Amino acid sequence: MGYDVFGLLHYRPMPLSKMLAHNLVHMRDLSLAEYGIFLLSCGLYLALLLRLRAVGSYRFRVRGQLAKPAQMGRELFNSTRAFVIYNAAQIVVRVGALAVGYILTFDVKLPLWEEALSFPLIIVVHDAYFYWMHWLMHWPPLFRLMHWEHHRSRNPTVLTAHSFAVGESLVHAAFPILYVLFFPCTFTTLIFFYIVMIVHDVAIHSGIELFPPLLVTDRFFGWWCGTTHHDIHHAIGRTNYGLYFRFWDRLMKTEHPQFERVYAYVRAPENDGQAYRLLSRASPDARAAAPPEPASAALETAS
Repeated sequence: MGYDVFGLLHYRPMPLSKMLAHNLVHMRDLSLAEYGIFLLSCGLYLALLLRLRAVGSYRFRVRGQLAKPAQMGRELFNSTRAFVIYNAAQIVVRVGALAVGYILTFDVKLPLWEEALSFPLIIVVHDAYFYWMHWLMHWPPLFRLMHWEHHRSRNPTVLTAHSFAVGESLVHAAFPILYVLFFPCTFTTLIFFYIVMIVHDVAIHSGIELFPPLLVTDRFFGWWCGTTHHDIHHAIGRTNYGLYFRFWDRLMKTEHPQFERVYAYVRAPENDGQAYRLLSRASPDARAAAPPEPASAALETAS
């Protein structure tokens, strides 16, 4: 038996029926677990949002209005389809690898330092992958085909987190497949990734800013995007492409210049649900520095 790529791809031919018997059960259980985490996260954030609304509080809320049920119904359908695609793509890739005699396993134990490194590394690599794929999908020739469905939700909800067209779902499905081929990884690493990714995606679409200033705007530690950062992306268009960290947006100068101002307003006790009025009151210099809204934004329809 030979292996390469960190011991994950093994040259070990086996009958297709045997491979599917194991993998279909594995993918089914993983799909249900991922989808369950997604629905639980959605339920918790939605309950908090409704509680804040019930007591008349706008603090931590990015927007004053709630999305309509029709939008959330569409998003639930798209998100359910996305989770099916994520795991179906893995089955297709494994069958393709099996065609040339390879199977994907986690038989080889990594050194402790590599295993420990794999947890932050997969998040950092995913952040870079997401930024550049996200930026590319805003290219007008691709926007309508790939990313328009997600941006139909100009007022995002917890269910917007995975509300993707089929093409975009495949882009996201490709990441863990590519990652295990080029970076040290264990099954535990992937479980960690799925939990962090799903819970974080729900959080940044929830309309509730719970990320503290220490992680978002602090001079030394403020590298996390948070909810407001991504919500501005849904409101404006071609700006704030980052997922977890502000690093790529800062480096490529694609972060909205009024982000920190809006973030501070959302977190303030005097928040009245009108934080986006700050964008229209920005100084002429700040407005000139802001990245322009893409031409493809005209295709986006509010729901």
